[in-house]
Amino acid sequence: MIHSFRSRAVLAVACISILSLTSCEKMLRDMATKTTSGEKKQTADSVAAANAQASAAASARAKEPEYEITYPKGSKYADLTPPKGVKENPFEEIARISEAHAGEANWADKHADIKGVLLQNLQKDYLFVLQQQAANEMLRKELFPHYYQDMGNTRVLLTIAYYTEQLVEAKSEDSELIYKCLRALKGHWPDKQIAQVALGTAKRVQARPILSPADTTTRNGSYRQVYARELRKMAQKLSSNA
Repeated sequence: MIHSFRSRAVLAVACISILSLTSCEKMLRDMATKTTSGEKKQTADSVAAANAQASAAASARAKEPEYEITYPKGSKYADLTPPKGVKENPFEEIARISEAHAGEANWADKHADIKGVLLQNLQKDYLFVLQQQAANEMLRKELFPHYYQDMGNTRVLLTIAYYTEQLVEAKSEDSELIYKCLRALKGHWPDKQIAQVALGTAKRVQARPILSPADTTTRNGSYRQVYARELRKMAQKLSSNA
């Protein structure tokens, strides 16, 4: 009887131990599951935050214009504000011409139409805006692609020279574009003329006050500073070789 009781007691203790062990294992599994779920959620949150930051950065880059117009301080035409009293906005004319000639292999007709706009507005005080719009349109989209295919094409070089002069007259601070123009005109323009334009542009850019982070951190802002330094080097090199 006593032996039977002891056996049952041992068996009960064993059962309790097994149940306790099973409960512990279940508890550990639950804790592990919760930990894993928490880690996954934390990882997912981190990835989502990183993606959001990347999207915001990409959106900011996408909103940055391809190029910037240089305006005199306090200009009433800043941000392409149209002249008062005009029926049609003259600052939309270059874009209309570009659209009209879209897909055409021959750039000469487009150049003729754009040059016509500049001649028609020769006496306007907003000519400097049109000059910069015209130069950016033709140089970036038409002339440089043709130049890089045939660097000895005289007609292309003459037209690059024409739009470089427009940028200089407009007092453009687009040092990147002017630098590329002067590189292309090496051997076509006298070294002295290239050096003068290079140094004059560099001085204008470097005299501009840094008023906001965008003046140095955006693509246009940082490139303006970088190419201004390159223009100054170009001018110094050409002057020392003279």
